[in-house]
Amino acid sequence: MSIPSPLHPPREFQCIHCNCTIKVPWNLPATTGPCPSCQEIITSPAFIPPAPAVPTIPVIAAVPAAATPEKIQPQPAPAAEPAEIREVAPKPLQADTVQEAAAPERKKFFATLSGVVMLIVGVILLIGIGVVVFVLSSKEMTTAPAANSTSPALPPTKEFTELAKDDYIRTGWQKEAYEILENYMAGTTSAEKLPFIRNGPALASKLEDFYGGGVILDSDTPADAFSVNDLTPKDYARGLFMLTYDQPPHFDVREFFRPLASLEVQYGVDEADLLLSMVARAGNFSTEPLRVQAFFKRTPEGLKLDWEVFAQTKYRTFKNFVEFPKLGEASVFRVVAMEDVPEKGRDVAGSRSYRLLDPANLSDNVRINVPIDSDVGRSLAPLNWRDIEDSARSSRTATLELKWSGDENAPLLEISRFVCWEFLGLGGEEAAPSPPTE
Repeated sequence: MSIPSPLHPPREFQCIHCNCTIKVPWNLPATTGPCPSCQEIITSPAFIPPAPAVPTIPVIAAVPAAATPEKIQPQPAPAAEPAEIREVAPKPLQADTVQEAAAPERKKFFATLSGVVMLIVGVILLIGIGVVVFVLSSKEMTTAPAANSTSPALPPTKEFTELAKDDYIRTGWQKEAYEILENYMAGTTSAEKLPFIRNGPALASKLEDFYGGGVILDSDTPADAFSVNDLTPKDYARGLFMLTYDQPPHFDVREFFRPLASLEVQYGVDEADLLLSMVARAGNFSTEPLRVQAFFKRTPEGLKLDWEVFAQTKYRTFKNFVEFPKLGEASVFRVVAMEDVPEKGRDVAGSRSYRLLDPANLSDNVRINVPIDSDVGRSLAPLNWRDIEDSARSSRTATLELKWSGDENAPLLEISRFVCWEFLGLGGEEAAPSPPTE
């Protein structure tokens, strides 16, 4: 039950049915019940608490300033009177005041937003600059220089610092090697190719004879199709580097129409005749694999291409020489040499058999018998392993001179001279012939 308070008199409202006046306590919430007069069901109005009183701010009246500030005379103390106090109601906040209060927050928000936008724009610009630099550097790597340009000069080895050497060995030589190879490929005459090969002036007549003075086209082996081939640290220290070209065999589908053999031939009942064997051979419809080795040697004038190994591996001169005998013809080749068993029925007493292989095309190989008691036999003795205890088969690169001798009916291929171990001019120097043993 609510207790009446002198500060809060009872609330009054009228019945909606009989219009009689009904008094309820001041803080009674909305209550539903019968009207005391007509007994109809009514609901009292909800209690709304009064708003808290706004405290008044005392304002002391300003005291007027003295007329002259030169000298202040002491005044007697006035009689004690109550200070005039005025009540000033607080001014409501205006819309301009609210906007001024929120302005710093908006400024801070927009400053942060602009900072984020600037950061994003900066990142996009950096990415764009990086892409442009990458495209330009790639274009520079792939752009073919002029055919008559000269190789960039490199300082001698003694002027290289250790850091510069390491950087050059890792990647520095590659760009220069591709430029040299591109310039060499672009040349269409032997004179245009000479500036980019090792010992060019000394090989001028050899190139002229090899190409026959005609137009030279190397478009079948473009420079950008070569890949980097890793050599040993010893070779890098000597200024030797290598690029290789490797194209596997492929079939010409337009001409690949092999005849069908009969069922008897397919199941081995009958043998195919010579015509069917030749026409149905798959090798007749495929191109030969092409593997080229491009060695580079660093000189005071820059990297230079070793033409001897390049021409031997690209044009397979070693294979042509050993498969097509020409009596009295001799030529120097860079090969991989190893001792092997002699061919059946061709064993010669007092000699050993050695197998020679082209370094790029290992299927191009030949076995040659060499007398043990000869300059060549003694030079190749480190390769011997047959009938030698605690020895294993091994191979080494060497430069040898081969020659065809004998007669027209029985040509004989022999090693006429051992030039050096490794490739001549690429780590190998020509050795003097050893004296015969007693």
